[in-house]
Amino acid sequence: MSIATLALAMIATSAVAQAPPRMKVRISWGHEASQAAQRSVKLIPSPGITLEQEAGFSLEAGETRSDGVWRTRAGGVDIDGLEVTLVRQQTPSRRIDNLHIIWADLIAAADPDTARRLNADPAMLVDEPKLTVQMNGEGTAGFSVAWSQLAAEKAMWIPSLGIYITNADRPVPFDEHRKSLESARGRRILDRVQREPEATYEEYTARWEDMGHPLYTNPQPRGPGHIVGLTWDSAISKFGIDRAAGVWNDYGNPDKFQLWYSFGDLSQGVMPHWKSQRLEDGLPVVTTVFERDGLRYEVEQFAYPLNGPPPERRGNISMVLMQRVRVTDLTGRERDVSVTISHRRQFPPYANSSVYLDREGDRVLLREPSFKRVLLAIDGAPEQVSSSGIRDYQRELKRIDVFLSAKIPARASREFIVKLPSLMVDGGDASKLAALAYPDTRAATVKFWSDYVGRGAQFRVPEKVVNDLFRASLWHALRLPRRHGGEGPNTRIDLPYSNFAYSQTGTPWPVNQAVYVDYMLYDLRGYHTVSSEELAAQYRNNQEIDGHVNGYANWGVYTPSMLYTVAQNYLLSGDRATFDRLLPASMKAFDWCLNQLRQSSAESGPARGLLRAPLNDGTGEGWWAFNQAYLYAGLELFGRALQTFGHPRATEARAAAKDVFNAIDRAFHAASVNSPVVQLRDQTWIPYVPCEARTPRRLLEQWYPTDVDTGAAHLIRLKAVEARGDLADYLLHDHEDNLFYKGWGIANEPVYNQHATGYVLRDDPKAVIRAFYSYMASAFSHSMLEPVEHRWTHGQYFGPPSTDGAWFELYRNMLIHERDDGAVVLGLATPRAWLQDGKTIEVERAPTYYGPLGMRIESRTASGRITATVD
Repeated sequence: MSIATLALAMIATSAVAQAPPRMKVRISWGHEASQAAQRSVKLIPSPGITLEQEAGFSLEAGETRSDGVWRTRAGGVDIDGLEVTLVRQQTPSRRIDNLHIIWADLIAAADPDTARRLNADPAMLVDEPKLTVQMNGEGTAGFSVAWSQLAAEKAMWIPSLGIYITNADRPVPFDEHRKSLESARGRRILDRVQREPEATYEEYTARWEDMGHPLYTNPQPRGPGHIVGLTWDSAISKFGIDRAAGVWNDYGNPDKFQLWYSFGDLSQGVMPHWKSQRLEDGLPVVTTVFERDGLRYEVEQFAYPLNGPPPERRGNISMVLMQRVRVTDLTGRERDVSVTISHRRQFPPYANSSVYLDREGDRVLLREPSFKRVLLAIDGAPEQVSSSGIRDYQRELKRIDVFLSAKIPARASREFIVKLPSLMVDGGDASKLAALAYPDTRAATVKFWSDYVGRGAQFRVPEKVVNDLFRASLWHALRLPRRHGGEGPNTRIDLPYSNFAYSQTGTPWPVNQAVYVDYMLYDLRGYHTVSSEELAAQYRNNQEIDGHVNGYANWGVYTPSMLYTVAQNYLLSGDRATFDRLLPASMKAFDWCLNQLRQSSAESGPARGLLRAPLNDGTGEGWWAFNQAYLYAGLELFGRALQTFGHPRATEARAAAKDVFNAIDRAFHAASVNSPVVQLRDQTWIPYVPCEARTPRRLLEQWYPTDVDTGAAHLIRLKAVEARGDLADYLLHDHEDNLFYKGWGIANEPVYNQHATGYVLRDDPKAVIRAFYSYMASAFSHSMLEPVEHRWTHGQYFGPPSTDGAWFELYRNMLIHERDDGAVVLGLATPRAWLQDGKTIEVERAPTYYGPLGMRIESRTASGRITATVD
């Protein structure tokens, strides 16, 4: 016998000797159902599994199997079931070797039982076979269970379906299994929320680290880390303030610079000298405090236009960062104090980059000699001031150190004013810079932003941090745009995602700007003109000839989200003229959506009637739930706006929306049936709802936002599935128990808090309040209230106002929520702390679909009364 023949014989013998594994399973139904009902059960094995010896048990006369379907009547006291032997035809699956790092870090941070559940998910295995239990003829009811789950679990209880599964060779009686789960009863996050005291902001700031604290670190830091952008409304020139009062130009500023103080040099580490950083009651005046060697250093910073506030919204204005540096002795003796101001600047090509000090009394100007342009000015400078050019590692920027030395009497203070202009001030305008008086410009800045906040809707509650974030969220948004000119109808406007992240030109992410800023911040607060101008700019910048709205990575939601936002603008403002101006571009977007639906109607299978398109930056084309949610909501809300406007195509839009709603219901119920079940914290199981209609499992090899941040829970927020329906139940429990970091109720990108809106729609106030406070503590730094894009693992980008928008829509819904039945619900999710005796809640001029609304709620609970006055 040749070696080759011997080898073949050995392989054949081995194949015969290793019989395929077998597993006998018992499946029963009707458990804990209050009354009997008709049931339909059909077993469908995936490739790799065959079924043998399928037989019913506990059946009554007439309950039989025909055409592969068991048809019985079960429930009440009647439990029916079947037994079947599963034979595996393939070798055991291997574990995946491309788990995305965000998933890995989620598991690493989880409690042991959550880590076990996620590590045991069948998506961790390559091509793991499964058994599908189909419970209706359409394939839209039922569930699947993977071979690995059946092999690992002695018993599995799926309460929502009344289904119980156990090993038939060693069956665990149902009552015995239910008793074994008693110790885990109530462990689901949403059950705990109902049982435990109402959430507070302090509870969640104790859990989520403060991103604004110098001790905080991120595993993938970006740029200067925590940064607070300061500028004027829509100005091109912007300043970023880091945790140590250091100054950076934003990414889109053509003027490139840095400035920092020796007592707050990040390269030397500012702890333990750093004490605090705060805003002025939520307004853009930043104060940073250090204490070192018996001295207190306090830096206050804000941005002000060189030529004073412009008469119109204008971007091409020169800005100045005004900075008051105050040094105070804490020891009780006279002190010699030295402060170094380090400044880097990028000079124009061919410019002379040498600089010199120009002194005029107690004012010092740092100039470049060619045109005598001023780099910075110091008012109140001490007698001893010198400078030195530095050759350092930042070769593209010229560094200059300015040294200031002075004596400070015991317990006294010494202060000076540093004015950093952007762009550099021409020699002839140096007098303008000199004329900027610190107290006057500070008062004017506070007044400008206070008046801006005051022009919109007012929300005041008895919690300072909420009121501060309400004020901050407006200027967070208004500091973002770059207007290349004034208020002309075709003024070019750049709307980046953040001033310190990604592309800085054009309108790269229409859904984030249109939905989360223009609708959620501007329209919900009454700044309809700002919103409509930006919507027009996004159409102008991004709409293609066929009506499709493009953007970075060509997200599928971009086009329908524009319909959604234009409709919100009109329904909240009632401004027919503006809606009429936006209508031509919106009708083109509408027709593009209808054309996609016509093409999709030719699809076969469950994806018929859905939009096939890319999902987000890291994920390609598919039938993603996120896109379907916006397609439905865009068509439905746009149809409602057309109907209010009196447009003849309103009925067509709403009919198309209904078709999408039905297609979503069919496709994602079918996808859920074909997905392996997932376990919750109480050790029971639920069907899983995937984020892509044709991929029935968790996508652990994709980045986490695919499943969660831009996942299927958006179907609830946008009302594309019933908020109280089974799909919503599955999604919310799975997210809370398994998918949110440490079970704290927020996704990695906190801008996506769609589950919180789900709780609003389900009238679940305690869950809303928990999401609200966890959102505030995770999405914003605690003292500075600066918004962030990614909370953990992924690199953090600070400044996206879309994060503010998601927060404000949730806050507004807690106090004012329009239901689809025409009711406006007030105080739906009011924290009890806001209703303690003597507390007051006030809302003024809040836009609603029915006109502006005001209310005042006064609590007199000590005498058993709460009074609401509604206008």
